[in-house]
Amino acid sequence: MGRVCAGRAATVDRAVTTSLSDAGRTPFESFVDAMPLAVMVHTMDYTIVAANRLCEDVLGCEVAQMIGRKVAEFVPVQDHESGRAMAAELAKTYGDVSGSGRPISSLRRIRRSDGSVLSCWMQVGLATIADERVIVACMDLVNPVNDSVRWRERAERDDLTGLLRRGPFLDRVDEWVAQDRPVTLAFVDVDRLKSINDTYGHNAGDVVLEAAARRLHRWSSPSAVVGRFAGDEFVVALRDGEGGAEQFVVDLRRAVCSEPVPWASELLVVSVSIGAVERGQGEASRDLIARADALMYRDKAIRRIESFG
Repeated sequence: MGRVCAGRAATVDRAVTTSLSDAGRTPFESFVDAMPLAVMVHTMDYTIVAANRLCEDVLGCEVAQMIGRKVAEFVPVQDHESGRAMAAELAKTYGDVSGSGRPISSLRRIRRSDGSVLSCWMQVGLATIADERVIVACMDLVNPVNDSVRWRERAERDDLTGLLRRGPFLDRVDEWVAQDRPVTLAFVDVDRLKSINDTYGHNAGDVVLEAAARRLHRWSSPSAVVGRFAGDEFVVALRDGEGGAEQFVVDLRRAVCSEPVPWASELLVVSVSIGAVERGQGEASRDLIARADALMYRDKAIRRIESFG
């Protein structure tokens, strides 16, 4: 682990690796080797300082060849900006060095050493190891998304956000309705996305959508399903929910809008319009969805009037 392959030794700057000695890397080795998943540890400037052997299966190269390299080398170029935005959100979530937070769970794409790309679920959090503030990324090898199962993942999951597509989401809700379960359902529409796209570019809009999706997924309970219905429209359904539709709206808005989204040197404020309803006795799923959709548009109209008032 402390070695750097001969071909890269001349390119690894001591300052970049935060002046960690071989002895200083021992706690990192002990940490990653004890983990049952593929784990990578990198500094706050995205330089890899540790990885375990399970990472070799994911990335297709030896651990010694990872040390000292930038994480970006293992991420598709088109995903670099969203990766930086996720790291910035992570830093805000955890706060200062003594702070604690909740890791971010996300479907991420990884570029292997042979240039091929695979997707896997990733848990990313901050930790302090050997007095160093570092980012820890755990990659789920239990159900990796590779070429043999990519057709199923693409059929069920949205490419940008990793959330359920419209069809699979509706299938889940239909199952609950068929069982005559109580269901609370909400449409969540990101406000002013077109303005963000026009002002900062479509990549900025994608980063906002990814952030909203991550926050909804992170907030949701095991009894909830989250999907992306359209370009700027998400939908959340809660089975056997408590607290009612009004509290559902409050909780959703707080989950998505509590923090701005970092973009380049800007902080993009996120606002959403929400319509939430509780399923009535014997109500079909299509009627439930139609009511929530109508309330969302009503909320959007009210918020637009208020913003100009």
